[in-house]
Amino acid sequence: MLSELVAITRRAHREILDVYNSNFIVDTKSDNTPITDADRRAHDVIMEGLAKMDPSIPVLSEEGEIPSFDERRNWDRHWIVDPLDGTREFTERNDEFTVNIALIERGTPKLGVVGIPTKEIVYSGDVQDAVAQRHTDKDISPISTTQLGDSIRMTTSRHYTTPQNQQIIDYLGSIGKKVQVKTVGSSIKMCYIAEGLADIYVRFGLSNEWDIAAAHTVLRAAGGGVYLLDGTQKEYNQSKSTLNSAFFACSSRPEEWSNIIALSGVQTDDS
Repeated sequence: MLSELVAITRRAHREILDVYNSNFIVDTKSDNTPITDADRRAHDVIMEGLAKMDPSIPVLSEEGEIPSFDERRNWDRHWIVDPLDGTREFTERNDEFTVNIALIERGTPKLGVVGIPTKEIVYSGDVQDAVAQRHTDKDISPISTTQLGDSIRMTTSRHYTTPQNQQIIDYLGSIGKKVQVKTVGSSIKMCYIAEGLADIYVRFGLSNEWDIAAAHTVLRAAGGGVYLLDGTQKEYNQSKSTLNSAFFACSSRPEEWSNIIALSGVQTDDS
């Protein structure tokens, strides 16, 4: 199944790059977020591919119709898809956008892929076998998280960093921790943690389940995880809303990170 997911992702890459290398038009959706033909074409390719793999598994996609929770609450397993995460990055032509597909079973990530079209890279994660990999056009190599070192490597969002993020950075500095901050778009942030290139990402503000499910799967397979601020594991399809509460993704020590966030004094809408 994983090889099929990688192949579907690469087909979505081709559709996206075909639009990316043209004079594309940016439309606006009803929620005031941007959309292009790249989103639509990637969605169509992914939906076709997943249906061929197993038509019995339902799909929750950012660019598809969102079924009611009365229907979704009965799903034992389902796909979560973001055909093009980072449409703003796409429209700004900074190359930091991704294709995201995750298989969720009873709220838990099981299998997933994150593709970076402009780099011809696909990250994959099989949680059951605890195998995470980085696929290029030349080879496949294993990836894994790393333990915290003397300096904390934090990823932050290119467009959605909040005062709470800076508050955590300031608190870490106050207890003698050196923090290196890397700003990057889309789900690449969590893939950096999975690959051992970063340690922590904290997200406040609005995000949807399809923004993080695939990268969460890769990260968990690589040895890390995604947690709510109180340290509990992030689960999917648990309510009518597809919005995420504030969360953090880390390479290790989730209890310690939950404590650090609490001690920093940040306040959220979830508090």
